[in-house]
Amino acid sequence: MIIENIKTAVLFILVGTSLLLTLALWNYQPTYEELGQPTYLEETRMDGDSRQLTELIHPRNIYFHNYSRHSQPPSPEDLSQLFHDTRTWSFTSIQPFVSEVSEEDEEVDILPRSMEVRFPDELPLELIGNIFTINQGERTFWNQNFDRVYFQLSDDNNEIVHVTFTSGEHDSYVDGEIQSTSVYEYIENLMNREENIPLQAYQFNEEITLYLPSERVEIPSYTLLTDEIRDIQPLINNLFNNPSMVRRQVPSGQNEESYYTDGSRALTTKRVLQNERAMQFDNPFSTDSPSMTRYEIIRRSIEFTNDHDGWTDEFYLDTIDDESNEIGYRMYYDGLPLFDIGNHTMIQQTWEDNRIRQFLRPLFVTSTNFQSEEQVRTVQSGDSVYAFFEAHQEQFSHDVQDMRVGYEVITRSDAENALFLEPEWHIKYNGQWQPFSYFESMVQTRSDE
Repeated sequence: MIIENIKTAVLFILVGTSLLLTLALWNYQPTYEELGQPTYLEETRMDGDSRQLTELIHPRNIYFHNYSRHSQPPSPEDLSQLFHDTRTWSFTSIQPFVSEVSEEDEEVDILPRSMEVRFPDELPLELIGNIFTINQGERTFWNQNFDRVYFQLSDDNNEIVHVTFTSGEHDSYVDGEIQSTSVYEYIENLMNREENIPLQAYQFNEEITLYLPSERVEIPSYTLLTDEIRDIQPLINNLFNNPSMVRRQVPSGQNEESYYTDGSRALTTKRVLQNERAMQFDNPFSTDSPSMTRYEIIRRSIEFTNDHDGWTDEFYLDTIDDESNEIGYRMYYDGLPLFDIGNHTMIQQTWEDNRIRQFLRPLFVTSTNFQSEEQVRTVQSGDSVYAFFEAHQEQFSHDVQDMRVGYEVITRSDAENALFLEPEWHIKYNGQWQPFSYFESMVQTRSDE
């Protein structure tokens, strides 16, 4: 009898507890706080800039090919000035159709003396009239992309510069001409300048040839202070259809992450690097719309960012993927790109049906170079980097896609709101940029096993 009473009591307690938990779940609501009535006209723009296409396109590098000798401008400043000059040269003619390389030629025929402007990713040929001074008097049919432009010097005629727009991804090209003795001589003088950095051509595999400095290069390092972008109301007003419906979930714990939502879309802010902030916006709608063209992705991304003055630092177009409708703009400093784990120094957007689907960006701006004196670092030669990958080609070489010197973003636990920029070789490996030290560590780890 006593045992039956105990069982009854335990059962009563369990049923009561279940009812209480069910009631709690029914009445639970996350802790949100009101954002207040947004002022739509006054709070749609950040403290950044609106920029034109030409201010966001920047070459990855410029190479001088003088028969078997190769070189590049002596500094990022010289490269930027040279690219600016190329944009002012008036084309005398340009073919309206895209040409295809014949089976006999196998590749685009380029004269042995040329200046090559190389871009970080493929651009649609539709943009060349926006980037360069081209008179598009007749209709053009440029349904192809390019990532390099060759300004070629003929030994027979110093009055004409032959220009070819082409790509390393396909065998199509567009030819044009610049009839100008001054442009010809300008390129020729730059090609023979003693201050140029000598390069060596390195064949990584059948498809990839990279031009790397054959000697060590001295590049300054920097310590930058950062300012946090605290007011994200302009972003909320631009990203949500009805900002008055957006609620903010009060952060809990020590990660100081905030979550804004209108019930379907969501904007998340979090701490990154040392004590900087970044954001991610997700719009989970799904359609069966076709993929956008590269031209459409570039145009929409610039319009969208200009709508809220979102260019808060020096950013340049870095990646485009017209299969996933993704585009990325990388932060630069002193003419060199910034690389960090997590890509927190990039503006990244994913589009679908001409609407923003995902949007990531830093919520900080670089403000001051903290150093009182310039510190210079010596970056190892491209020859030594190539030798490393040759020595470990079974492990790496087939997946190496590109190499370039950029700033590795380093943070320190004793220095909040500060970024330490150290010049370092970065390697594009399996589609991701990694510092050279990453590969050295992989080899060391493998040898320790």
